[in-house]
Amino acid sequence: MTEGELLSNIKSWQASELVLHHKLSVAWRGLTAYAPAEHHVFPCSTSELPFLPITTLDGHGRPWTCILAGKDGNPGFATHSPCRTELEITAHLWAGDPLQNLSKNLSAKNGDLSFVSGVGIELRARKSYRKFAGTLVELTRMGEDAVKLRLRVNQALRRCPKYMTVRDLVPYPNARPSVCFTELDLLGPLPDDVIAHIQDADTVFLGASYSPDGDMRAPLHVETNIRGGRSGFVRVSLSDRRTIALPDFSGNRLITSIGNSVAARGTLSAALTVISFTTGNVVYITGNARRLIGGEARAIMPQQNVLTVLEATGAVLVRDALPIRERVGSMPLRSIYSPPIKFLAEELKASSPQLNCSAQVRLVRVRVHSIDLATFEWELPPEHEGVCIQPGQSAVLDLAPFSDAPEYVQVAPELPRVIHDDRVRTWTVSSAHTSLTRSFELTIRHKQGGLMSGALFLIAQHQLQKRQVTREDGCVDKSERGSLRAGLIGFAGAFVLPPPPSRKLLWAAGGVGVTRFLAMLGVLSQAREAADVVLVLSTRDPEVLFPLVRGALGTIPPPGLHLRLDVFTTQPVRAQELMKCTTNAEMDAPGLHVYTHSGRITAAYWATVSHIQEREVFVCGPGTFEDAMVESLRCAGAKVGVVHREVFEL
Repeated sequence: MTEGELLSNIKSWQASELVLHHKLSVAWRGLTAYAPAEHHVFPCSTSELPFLPITTLDGHGRPWTCILAGKDGNPGFATHSPCRTELEITAHLWAGDPLQNLSKNLSAKNGDLSFVSGVGIELRARKSYRKFAGTLVELTRMGEDAVKLRLRVNQALRRCPKYMTVRDLVPYPNARPSVCFTELDLLGPLPDDVIAHIQDADTVFLGASYSPDGDMRAPLHVETNIRGGRSGFVRVSLSDRRTIALPDFSGNRLITSIGNSVAARGTLSAALTVISFTTGNVVYITGNARRLIGGEARAIMPQQNVLTVLEATGAVLVRDALPIRERVGSMPLRSIYSPPIKFLAEELKASSPQLNCSAQVRLVRVRVHSIDLATFEWELPPEHEGVCIQPGQSAVLDLAPFSDAPEYVQVAPELPRVIHDDRVRTWTVSSAHTSLTRSFELTIRHKQGGLMSGALFLIAQHQLQKRQVTREDGCVDKSERGSLRAGLIGFAGAFVLPPPPSRKLLWAAGGVGVTRFLAMLGVLSQAREAADVVLVLSTRDPEVLFPLVRGALGTIPPPGLHLRLDVFTTQPVRAQELMKCTTNAEMDAPGLHVYTHSGRITAAYWATVSHIQEREVFVCGPGTFEDAMVESLRCAGAKVGVVHREVFEL
């Protein structure tokens, strides 16, 4: 691309980008034609791309982000033209992909250009990727399931892969696409399976279009980008079930794709495409977008200062579509830079309708179980009526008073987690509550390098060293309680104990993931409910975690509550030795049966679990543990109807 061509295509920042630069106090001088030579051509090695997301407009001017891939899932479907500024693609089309219908209407005849954009990215390594934009030069249908495209690239940018999840992808030629839901003029809520698909994702593709309404400095064009985070970072509104909230994390601050959703005068529209790389399912969304800054954003998602909100006006779900999958046995490598998941205000309110957003809690008791595991009890002020906590939910605490906020940096290899650290933490409530309560407990593992868990454990050590914890119950000295306060944002999470009659349960916990089951077990015991529970615990610290499980069961468990506890560990320990870790009053429990196993949980173990096909399954632990459990159940041939997952980060 020559200097003249670059200047003729884009002479200035878009008006919307300038608005965001001002609101976010970002200082950019402007654009220059003197881009590096590598930016003058299509910006990645197309021969290695397993798939290619591209965004274009439908007949109503709405953007859709489509997924292009080869028929058999192999790379090589996209190649450079000799001039290096054009891209030739021969792609397989599956039923339901928007390009299947759009390709019938797209045209480059008589100078009527069709605008396109895309993002060339290889998920097998976390390296910089390139987004591009341009026009459609030629489109040829090749039967019903293939299309040939020629794109002319006139814009290209290198982007930061900071939040990208690395995956080992391989061809999957046996995909059998089937359209399960399609509504191109959506007026009501999204289906449950579409919402679940969106909220399970750690990677999404965002498309946007900009219509300048007369501002020819930045002519109409479309954008495509990739967004990543922890699984669940994208939220869907509980009230209308069609509004999608996408938090924005700081990057290089160019604000190109997100700028399209805050145009001062232009048309605001965006697309969201979500792929499951394990099942091949794909969800396509198009709709109206809004860009929220500061208080507006925090009103919808507390503690989030920049937020993109997309109201879906069209949606498609295609199952088993993508001819590419994660390699069997491989595990996704999630980015260490991804900030914790933040919930919508309505999610927090729905779980805690009694909670005042300005509620403060104080630390009143600490029980240290080991050098890196302790239980912290928090208490609401006396005038507060109390909160309702479902067993399995998490508390969202604002711990900003415990440390200073960091300054902005884009990357920090030595301390990557501090970049987006707003001092808000989500920890599992380990105490059991059957009614309104003014206090709750959080059992927390001290994470190496963890800022806030480290601060809490320093407090615990300080209390012990200064002899301010004077009794066995671990009460914090009253003179210290006033300074040990945190903001209680709310309680959240759908990983909760199911209501009766679902009382055949299978719980699988990896390490401290058992804390969610402590609350569930405690509620079953306190409510004197009958239940048949199998708890599978994989841990390196059985002598530390077992007393917590036994304590949750209660001194005298109800006669109808039966718990089979299978402990998998690399430590040489027997069930009789674990029982000695409890108090004398807890030694005798007729409904408790404890078994220890050496090593990891294997597929053969599941054959020993009675009525496994009737059990509702809950899995909680690191992502690799959960993936292994689900795969292990599958390999064992278990046809479990419902599997609940709640991934936490190490």
